[in-house]
Amino acid sequence: MSETKPPFRWTERRVARFTTLIVAGAVAALDIVLFVVYYQSLRPMLEDLPLYRYGIPAGILTVFLFAFRRFLSQLRLFKADQ
Repeated sequence: MSETKPPFRWTERRVARFTTLIVAGAVAALDIVLFVVYYQSLRPMLEDLPLYRYGIPAGILTVFLFAFRRFLSQLRLFKADQ
């Protein structure tokens, strides 16, 4: 009744997914660092420029959301071996 999973093997597809997983995770983590640095040091300098004050965090958030979504999808596919 219970099916046993095949043993874990490093296929070419899994290696590619693992590499993409590492890169997407690094981008997401470094994006959080960039966001913190922006709020601690750069934001006070941009008080007079409202376009940049809102545009830069929006761009950082967009990149973070894309990288985090890619990370989660690659993690799911890596676990499923698809």
